[in-house]
Amino acid sequence: MDDNLNPIIDTARGTGTSRVVVTIPPDPDRLELLRSVATALAVALDFDIDTLADLRMAVDELCSMAMKRARPNSEMCVRFETGDGAVSVLAEVPVSEPATVDEDSFGWMVLQTLADSVAWTAHSGGVENQRLEVRLRMQRRQEPQ
Repeated sequence: MDDNLNPIIDTARGTGTSRVVVTIPPDPDRLELLRSVATALAVALDFDIDTLADLRMAVDELCSMAMKRARPNSEMCVRFETGDGAVSVLAEVPVSEPATVDEDSFGWMVLQTLADSVAWTAHSGGVENQRLEVRLRMQRRQEPQ
């Protein structure tokens, strides 16, 4: 089995926080793993079923967006963090050319609708150091009183 196809998963836990880092090839077949990590974290935070479904869809869209821009034969690093009743997700990929995200695209509008906050950052620094980061944050919904 090719070791490059296996995900690398690192976890850490602190006071009231959790972090999971998954490194995978930017392959759409890996999206289910990322949705599963998001689900596990959201369940631990007691997200309601609708917010959990929104998080899964947002993670799918966020990571698909990053994957489409990834340099061939590279790795995508996805960081999940929890704290204060929220899940934050950051997907980072190396890119071959300066990358942008079309903020007028349907995918970006979906992210803005589902998540409490979304952002992207392009980093340059020579062909080998160019990367794109796309991130979101979703807060646990408060139950009506």
